[in-house]
Amino acid sequence: MTYCVGWKYGGAVYLLGDTAATKPLPSSTDQSSFGQLHDKVRGEYVEESLLKVVPIAPDTAIAFAGEVQLATAIIEFLKENFCSTETFTHLFKKVNASLGPFDPKRPVALLLAYAPSNVEPQLIHWDSTHGLDSRQSDYYEIGSLTSYHAALTPQVLSILANGQLAPDRILPMLIAVVQSYGIHNNLIEQNVGGIIFGLRVYKGEITWQEDTNFVLYDPTFASLAYISAFVRNDVLVVNSSLTNDIRAFAHSVSTPSIQAWQKSWNPFVVSHINSDKYRYWVFLCTGARVITVLRRDRFDSENKYFSLQYSGDGNFSFGLSPELKALLVEQLRDLGDGSLPFRLNFRNA
Repeated sequence: MTYCVGWKYGGAVYLLGDTAATKPLPSSTDQSSFGQLHDKVRGEYVEESLLKVVPIAPDTAIAFAGEVQLATAIIEFLKENFCSTETFTHLFKKVNASLGPFDPKRPVALLLAYAPSNVEPQLIHWDSTHGLDSRQSDYYEIGSLTSYHAALTPQVLSILANGQLAPDRILPMLIAVVQSYGIHNNLIEQNVGGIIFGLRVYKGEITWQEDTNFVLYDPTFASLAYISAFVRNDVLVVNSSLTNDIRAFAHSVSTPSIQAWQKSWNPFVVSHINSDKYRYWVFLCTGARVITVLRRDRFDSENKYFSLQYSGDGNFSFGLSPELKALLVEQLRDLGDGSLPFRLNFRNA
């Protein structure tokens, strides 16, 4: 399974998802980029290994949960027939006719984000059990957590409801919240995990979450971990000091040849992971759920909040300003609504 979220906000449609995949064979790596131990769950192995958000057209992307092979076949079919079908109702009728009936033991759920330049954006929910969702909601969750404990709590969802947040902040903030949830809960037990990433579809264009560095810290700042993530040509690249390796996550529908991609992009990847030219910096406390998102708008000037020097082999030195340290250890607020208390900060760096 997995965990994916889709929502409409400010004339755009957003998708995010995890990167864990369930496999019959043992994991090729011991832990995820964020230090989650890969484990055997209900007889199968869960490993960070797959991008669940898949562009299929310049103005359309899909997030999926469920059986990977079947989901891939459905997404390939949607991509091939997307331009020749007038409505989504007809398109998914073709899916049912061509690929169904579907085995209830191999469930698949999809979120489709569609936002052309001259038409009202749409968020479509479909699953292999119930078909096309007629509710036309502006918010959907699919995957394992929806039956366990939603990662996006009521106070986070209220951010979407009030519509007061700048569009460029909404995706990094929600990614940070879901990623934090994974740090404080063993989501591998729910077949969920790994890095969380996503994209926005707006006025005929797909924009992936901008280059982001995640910093994990304990309340005393005695231990810091550093995970950088960025997307190029629909491939998510992750470099983690916890695993001391570089991982690339893709999907075969949007990236038919990862080898060709590597040949083209490897020189850039090697240079970029050693730089600090990342738009967003997400600080996640491993003690209390304190979440701080910093946005850098200028790369040619010194950052007032932190400094980073990466020396390779998983080693780096990090300097934090007194102002940032105070922000990172602020106390939590319990809103009394039954949700897990957390604090979400946003600053322009």
